[in-house]
Amino acid sequence: MAVLADAREPERRTLQALAARAGACLGNNTTLADSPVPLPPPLLEQLRRLSHASGAEWARLEPEDVATWLCWGVWWRKAGLRNGATLQSLTTTFSQQEEKDQDAWDELAGDDDENAEPALPLHQWPDPQLARAFRTWAASPRTGEPLHWLLRSATAGAHPAWMGRERTTPVLLAATDVTEALAVSLDDLLWLAPEHAHWRERQDGGHALPLSHYRYRLLPKPSGGLRLLEAPRPRLASTQRRILDSLLAGVPVHEAAHGFVRGHGVGTHAQVHTQQAVVIRFDLADFFMCITATRVRALWRALGHGRPAAELLTRLTTTRTPQVVRERLLEAAPLPREAIAQRRAISTRLKQPHLPQGAPTSPALANLCAFGLDLRLNALAERFGARYTRYADDLVFSGSKALHQQWVDLRAWVTAIAQDEGFTLRADKTRVMPAHQRQYVTGLVVNERANYSRTQFDILKARLHRLGQQPQVDISERARLTGEIQWASQWLAPTRRAKLQRLLHAIRFSNEL
Repeated sequence: MAVLADAREPERRTLQALAARAGACLGNNTTLADSPVPLPPPLLEQLRRLSHASGAEWARLEPEDVATWLCWGVWWRKAGLRNGATLQSLTTTFSQQEEKDQDAWDELAGDDDENAEPALPLHQWPDPQLARAFRTWAASPRTGEPLHWLLRSATAGAHPAWMGRERTTPVLLAATDVTEALAVSLDDLLWLAPEHAHWRERQDGGHALPLSHYRYRLLPKPSGGLRLLEAPRPRLASTQRRILDSLLAGVPVHEAAHGFVRGHGVGTHAQVHTQQAVVIRFDLADFFMCITATRVRALWRALGHGRPAAELLTRLTTTRTPQVVRERLLEAAPLPREAIAQRRAISTRLKQPHLPQGAPTSPALANLCAFGLDLRLNALAERFGARYTRYADDLVFSGSKALHQQWVDLRAWVTAIAQDEGFTLRADKTRVMPAHQRQYVTGLVVNERANYSRTQFDILKARLHRLGQQPQVDISERARLTGEIQWASQWLAPTRRAKLQRLLHAIRFSNEL
């Protein structure tokens, strides 16, 4: 809105400045100094009240806030207005009360006092054209469309300096920009990302199940309990991949992040910590679910996208876990029954919108949301004379013998920084590995160089040999075994790679019988 344009400085929030910008939008170039009444009296009065708002209120204002203030004399959030349907109902109510509003004005102003200005919302002022214009906007708000009264198109936030002058990702302002960028209709996007949870009832009258665009899988973890995977269904997954390719792929992450980053991986993450006197590994608990929709929305805004677009993108990339899934996960959690606070914390994290582990966009968004964490931990590593990298939820520090002597202080600092950034460390997974022990980083031995350990090779070889003795093996195992062999072959000698390939070819899969 025009009144929000360049309103960050106090001198631009005065009545004179607001009236000048409003007059320019209305085609009136006069100012308060030129004319005592350059604007319609109702509008001038509302601008006068708006000029008395504090600096903190101005920092939180959005176009919806100003519009509802000019319409009804209340702020957007305080009025409880969240969507067009609510606005439509209010607008209908006001239209039905139009005659009563005029009567109220007459009673308050009186026939003898034509200049009286009672403290009424704008819809009760006697300027029907101005009130009708804002009621039309409220009934069907379209951010980005130029309107006749006071309105300007939506603008993006300040261009992030760290992205450089030439940005490769588009800037999305309104919902229509999102539909064009993703090549999806607005109706489909609203169906994929509803503002409120949609529910469906079973025909037999049983428990209500959420109509979700995600599939939920509970997989056993080696440490006990279950791991929750929230994989989007095909239509949502394809939309998220478009978001990843068009909006997130060109955004740089911190240099310390090696997970899910092009050109980096397990090997580069481990190679940083080779030939070190000590390697210290920390693990973040519930990495994806700790990143809430609030943080994701703030990230989209920090990338320069407008508020409507950021809100829609946030709903497309976050989800709530249904109650039945939460209960099943907590039942299998390796927590004592008396740990009520821990169980409640996990349930609360899953209940609120969060990044789903299994969505194509979640790794990229998680890396960007953890930028502050990487920045602070990298500076901490420099303070201790150490090296730091992160692979998803795996934090690794390495350095000289002095770091080994100071590892308790390092742990205290890492714990405090992680908590301040909204994350929690798993104390049971902290590992201190001096050089005389086998040092593991993401499954690789890093004592001399990044290498596949002999123990892991023997386990994989024994598994292949055992499957080769069976009369038949399900064909679905072929892809999994092939992937494991290809991954291990990156660090194995040619003779060992050939041995694993021979064992794989000796397995009789179901379709080969």
